[in-house]
Amino acid sequence: MKNNNKIQSIILFLYLWLCIGFPLGLWVLLAGPSKWLAEYARSTEMEMSQENILGKLIIVVYVIVAFLLALLLHWLIKRSKSKAVRWFIPGILTIILLTSVYIFSFNPQWLISYSGGISTKNIKNKEDQYKNLEFVYGAYPNEEMIKSLKEQGYDGIISLLHEMVIPAEPALMKDENKLAEKYGIKVINMPMMPWISGNEKTLKDAKKFIETEKGLYYVHCYLGRDRINIFKSAAKKFGVKSDSKGTTLSRRMEDQKTWARGDYFKLEEGVYLTPYPTDDEFMMFVLNDYFKTVISLLGNDDPENKSWIEKENKLFTDYPMDYVHYPIESSFDQKDLTALKTLINSKEKPILLHRFFTTDPVSKFIMSNY
Repeated sequence: MKNNNKIQSIILFLYLWLCIGFPLGLWVLLAGPSKWLAEYARSTEMEMSQENILGKLIIVVYVIVAFLLALLLHWLIKRSKSKAVRWFIPGILTIILLTSVYIFSFNPQWLISYSGGISTKNIKNKEDQYKNLEFVYGAYPNEEMIKSLKEQGYDGIISLLHEMVIPAEPALMKDENKLAEKYGIKVINMPMMPWISGNEKTLKDAKKFIETEKGLYYVHCYLGRDRINIFKSAAKKFGVKSDSKGTTLSRRMEDQKTWARGDYFKLEEGVYLTPYPTDDEFMMFVLNDYFKTVISLLGNDDPENKSWIEKENKLFTDYPMDYVHYPIESSFDQKDLTALKTLINSKEKPILLHRFFTTDPVSKFIMSNY
């Protein structure tokens, strides 16, 4: 009997923690401290490494606060002799949980609007644009911003939201189309998935759009980060001008001390030796216009490298970037390193060099003798 009571008590606590944690987390991440931090970081040009530390601190504080609130309410329920109190607290929290799930799933625009939307201070006036094509980049625009875009003479909005990114983005797309129709500004959908695969058609459509269209367009994904930077990098290589005062944030190597497949190493200013990037690392660091050149050092003498080489060749066919496959075999020596350095010096920096791991003998030789 005591064991059953203990199990019930634990389940009650976990349920209370969920009821508090989900809505509080939704507010913290999308409308509260995390959003305030992102806006402050943009306005002050804060280093992303500093923003990441503060962001993690916010998450830690949020988890602790949610835990303590759940603990407090659990104590009140267990101590109370009133049946009404014991049912009232979980009941109210259940309503709050269901409401927050509904908002997140079906009406995220309400949360964005409640949070004050996105500052329009960096939006350019059409009088400043060139007579061909220019993009301004940022996060999802609320009603105030869509109205401002129209008033400032923007020719349209390019949305990178994807209907398969559920539950939030289909609802956001629907709301954006309604607001754009209300204020008389067109929305052009170029859906991108928030990972590297599945975006080939959008990149082709973007290239065609850039080759044929003129005007000033606001381009956005949800948070104005990874998808935006990939689109921005591709557009830049296709020859389109970008607004230098945009509100996007690019990740840098220093923002992540180690990669999934091991450590990376700075060989000289603007030259990094890394393991083979994961899909997330390709998206966050390689395709976001931070690196100008990628040099693969995977050797042809290892059969296991074949599929990885083919994958990378396809990736850089879809995503325009200066990519070189420079195979290095296990017999790599100082003469080969000199030839590699000559190639590096002929390319635009920053440069990413990679093997599959940075712990193999060739990588160690490069690091020791570069």
